Parts: sequence; C-alpha cells; structure tokens
Amino acid sequence: AVVSTQSGHYGREDIEKVIMHHIHDQQYTSALDTLRKRRSPDLFYKYTPTLMKYIPRNTVDILEQFGRSLDPKRLLPSFIHCKTTDQKEQALRYLQFVVFSTKCKDEAIHNFLLSLVVQQDDEGLLLDFLDKTDANVDRKYALRLCSEHRKWKACCYIYTKMGLYEEAVKLALTKLGNVHEAEKTAVEAQSYCSLEQQEMIKKLWLMIARHVVEEEKDIKRVMEVINRAEQVLKIEDILPFFNDFFYIDDFKDAICKSLEIYNQNINQLNDDMKDATDSAERIHNDISNLKRKNCVVESSKNCYLCDIPLLTRSFYVFPCSHMFHTACLVKEITGYLSKRKAEEVSKIYKLLLNLKDEDQTRTESYRRAKSQLDEIIAEECLMCGEYMIQSIDTPFLPRDEEEFEKLRLEWS
Repeated sequence: AVVSTQSGHYGREDIEKVIMHHIHDQQYTSALDTLRKRRSPDLFYKYTPTLMKYIPRNTVDILEQFGRSLDPKRLLPSFIHCKTTDQKEQALRYLQFVVFSTKCKDEAIHNFLLSLVVQQDDEGLLLDFLDKTDANVDRKYALRLCSEHRKWKACCYIYTKMGLYEEAVKLALTKLGNVHEAEKTAVEAQSYCSLEQQEMIKKLWLMIARHVVEEEKDIKRVMEVINRAEQVLKIEDILPFFNDFFYIDDFKDAICKSLEIYNQNINQLNDDMKDATDSAERIHNDISNLKRKNCVVESSKNCYLCDIPLLTRSFYVFPCSHMFHTACLVKEITGYLSKRKAEEVSKIYKLLLNLKDEDQTRTESYRRAKSQLDEIIAEECLMCGEYMIQSIDTPFLPRDEEEFEKLRLEWS
C-alpha cells in the first residue's frame, strides 16, 4: 500500500495513523519523514523511542535540525533504552549537541550525558566533559558513576572539585599509583587553601612522600617531592618513613642545609632573648630610678585642681610636673573609676585620714594603705594620662541647673 502525506488537510489522528502504518510496514525512514514534515513536538516525543531503535542516526539528524523547538528532557525516555553501540553513540551525539550547541543547563540532561560518556574507553573524554560541565552535574552522582566504572582519574578530579583533597590524594596513590596526579592535587590544594589549613597541606605531602619512600624506594624522587612541596615539608618530617639502615648520600646536602637553617634559627632566638633581657633590665632600672627620683617644689606652686598652694596639705607630684593635693586627686579620679574601685579608694583614703599623725610613719597598716592608694591614683597623671582621654566628651559646664547656677555665681 502507498500512503501519501502531501495534502495539508490531515488531522493529528490521521497523521498518527500514517506514521503507525509506516512503522508497521517497517518503513521507518518514511515515518521519520512524515514527522519532519508535520513538525509536531508531541509526535516526536511519542515516536522517537521507536525510531531510535531502528534508525538512530537518521533520527538524531532530524532532532538536531529542530534544535531548541524540542524539549530534550521529554526526549530522555527515547535514549534510556538504547542498547546497541550505534544507538548509544547517536544518543551521545544528540545530548552533546543539546549541551554544547544549544547551551542547555538542565542537570538531568547533564547527568544522563555523563552516564553515556563514562562508558567510553577514553577517560580523557570524560575528564574534558567534567571540566566543561562541572557546574551543571550532580557531583555525588558523578562520583558514584565514575567509581562504578573504575574511572579513577575522574574520581580524583571530582574529589578535588569538592575540596576533599585527602581523598583525592589517597585515591591517586592507591588506585592509580600515580604520584604525579597526587602531587598535582596537593599543589592545587596549596593554591586554594588558607593559612589555617597548612596542617592539611602538610598531611597531603607527607602521604605522597611516604608512598614514594615505601613503594618506590627512590631517595632522589623523595627529594623531588620535598622540593615541589615548597617549604611545606622538611627533611626531618620524612625521616621516620625510612628504616634504620639506609644510605644518606642523597640526603647529605639536604640534611646539612636543614642543620644550617636550625643553627640560624637558634642564633636568631638567642639574639631575641638577649634583646628581651636587655629591654627588661632597662625597664627595671627605669622603675628603680623613678622611685629614687626627686624634685624641688617651690612654695609658690598651687594645686592644678583647686589652685590652692600645694604645700598646705599632702600632695602628689608627677614626672610631667603636674601637682595635685591628695584629697583633690582622690575626688577627681573617683569619677573615672568603676563603682567597686571608687569605693575601694574611698575606703583606703578614709583609713589614712583616721590614722594618728604620730603613727603614720611607723605603722605597717599605714604604709600598706598608702601603697595601695598610690597604685590606684598615682598610676598615671590626671592631666596627661588616660583619664584626660576619657574626659574628652565631658561638658565644660555642668548639666545640672543648680550646679550650673552655683558655678555662675562663683564666676560672677
């Protein structure tokens, strides 16, 4: 029987009958040609599975012609049941066209394409695919697929992209036996990891060095690993991996260099210790000299706070030449101290006032109280120390109206 589809008056049901008739008569090319002329996406989704089974190359040619007008996700069932080599190759060709030509970003498409690429013998194609589509592939799914198909280089690549550098190095050494691949992973980790992760970087290089020592037993190769680690590893880090008896000829230069570095570090530490000792001694001498320092106070000098002659009562004189009555200094500094500290100062000062004059120079309690007070109020000058910095936001005039009025009357 000959069926013509040239007339444009056929409905969908009629077209489907024509396609089914061609398929029943095994005229798959005619069925595909009818689909092409009809240009109905729904008919493509329905009959592509059958056409992919018998004429996969021709079918993919037509699918590529339709490009973005077809939804590749709805065509996935057509490729799932591909069994023969030709079917898989054409499915691979179409999905590569979708991903790289139409720029499809759908994860399901990328994952299915990965399941086809991973079956190829050339692992280079898989690595190239992962490098180009890493952002759109489910990494955990990709890792499982690559592991099932024993694509160890691809597994190392995925581990590295996931930041699992230890797993990547371990896999490169155990499954691939490829020290170069392990070194490449360690170098990449070194470039991406922060200073806080240096211990992890060192662990990677130690794994590589241990493998070279125990498996390859090549001392020169070990030295190459140390040099490539860029000062992360030292010769003493890998010595425990060697047995008790081995020739050190190849290590001689490295050991001597390491000893020289240690000697330089020891000399530097000695210099630092000497500087610290000298500095501590100078500070100690300054403190001792400060305790013995004296100054002449003229009778005309006044307290910087109350402007009353200084010699009328007990006072403090600071190295900066500022002078204060003890009572004035206690009153002023109390405003800058915490509540607990202020109460402590008040208590000590009252204790000193209550002591009799004849006992002041003799009793231990007076000397102890005077020392405690000195430590608090005489620690630094009120006018040029931290207290002055704290007072920078204090208003010149009191905010309280009564105090302001009192001050105004004093000035008037």
